[in-house]
Amino acid sequence: MKAKYLYVFGLLIAAFFLSAFVVQNNGTIKGIVIPPENALRAYAVMGTDTVKSNITDGYFEVSKLKAGNYQLWIEALEPYQHKLITNVIVREGEFTDLGEIQLSVK
Repeated sequence: MKAKYLYVFGLLIAAFFLSAFVVQNNGTIKGIVIPPENALRAYAVMGTDTVKSNITDGYFEVSKLKAGNYQLWIEALEPYQHKLITNVIVREGEFTDLGEIQLSVK
């Protein structure tokens, strides 16, 4: 009887530790903003969830995103205007590459 309880206890402990190693396959949005010196941050928005990433030398990657339909907002410096891209589809475990994103002068 005692061996049965130890066996069940061992299974519970093993399940607990194995759950810590479950890989989450979140998606990523990436791209390059032109002109790079006027791009600050990229924000991925879905519902009330917002994830941001700094833009470095024009490049950005917004990661750890749940699968779904996002709006991407690029924060720009003067004299350029912010850019909004809608219907950005993120799939689990995949990169969504938006390529070059051109900012417009105000």
